[in-house]
Amino acid sequence: MTQDQPFQSILRNRTPILIGVVTVLQVLDWHSTLSAPEGRFETNKLLNWLSQWVSFFCVLSTVKLIFIATLLGGFLYWRKHKGVYELEYTACLSVLALVYGAVVFNNYFS
Repeated sequence: MTQDQPFQSILRNRTPILIGVVTVLQVLDWHSTLSAPEGRFETNKLLNWLSQWVSFFCVLSTVKLIFIATLLGGFLYWRKHKGVYELEYTACLSVLALVYGAVVFNNYFS
């Protein structure tokens, strides 16, 4: 066993790691949105529109839970079809991680 093997193993298993990262970022976005200081408001027009009929907490929680369930479905699909569109799946998850990372950073630090 060489020293490079653990690093190669991490690269080979990048999809579950990226799914985990995006899931954690979703939870952090959920928390940061719900715990926003007074005077901050949601800029997502769809969430605001849906909040006319149901509480904002319910709307946001439902959307986040659906997104997390979709990530779980994506993980199960990936496990069944490893190697199919691996590069594209990694690229999409990487973009999601970057976007939600920026959203979470903005929510907590601005």
